[in-house]
Amino acid sequence: MAAERNRYALALNAAVFLVLEIAAVILLGHSSSLQDIWINRFSHRVHAGLWGGSEKVRNYFTLDKQNKTLAAENLELSTAVRELGQRDLSWRENHLYDSQIGQFKFTPATIVKASRNSQHNYIILNKGSEDGVKSQTGIVTTNGVVGVVSSVGKHYSYGLTLMNPRMSVSARIGLTGLVAPLEWDGKRSDGAVMRNLPLHHEIALGDTVWTSGFSSVFPADIPVGVTGKVRQIDGSTNEVSVRLFQDFAALRYVIITENLDRDEISAVEKEGSK
Repeated sequence: MAAERNRYALALNAAVFLVLEIAAVILLGHSSSLQDIWINRFSHRVHAGLWGGSEKVRNYFTLDKQNKTLAAENLELSTAVRELGQRDLSWRENHLYDSQIGQFKFTPATIVKASRNSQHNYIILNKGSEDGVKSQTGIVTTNGVVGVVSSVGKHYSYGLTLMNPRMSVSARIGLTGLVAPLEWDGKRSDGAVMRNLPLHHEIALGDTVWTSGFSSVFPADIPVGVTGKVRQIDGSTNEVSVRLFQDFAALRYVIITENLDRDEISAVEKEGSK
């Protein structure tokens, strides 16, 4: 009998405790804004966790489809970039430098054949007499001097490059500095040398070398390269190495420069030498 009363008392106590706990939660939800905020935040976190988990599962099963879509878009973009690049090169070759500035006319050209590994290197361009190209005109890029056109056919022209011992360019160290012939050093595709420089002129390392404009072939002030080591020759002159801006190993597009006043300059020079 006593045991039955004890069980009844324990059940009654548990029921009362449960009722009190439920009442406390209800009171917390309605009597205090702070407790309400806490309960809402807990509820939102539970919902967010469930939603995030379901999204991860959905994304996992759709990942293959997304990858295929991205691959297709990447292919389309790559194709568009290549087409735009070809259009840009075509437009640049036919229009950008096909113009005249001062006494010089500029005609773009593409190298169709080139020699780079011999001591007498040359290039063949895809422009000839029908494009207005003439012999003894300059060949340059935005990175410097390339060479001189020596012979011209109807549709192609042949030129000697600076990587040739028969080729030299009148160059100047700095904007107001020494003027001397610039020649290939015979070793590197981006190496040149300036010789017979006076000893009393100091040459700074890393100074820019420009075309002098003293030639009727090339315009003045085209940046060619930068000065390197200075070496004294036989105690009478200096020789300075030059690192060319134009690396001939990576050459493809060039610009042909024609001095429209060349014939008049040559005639005056010839008349004055009589």
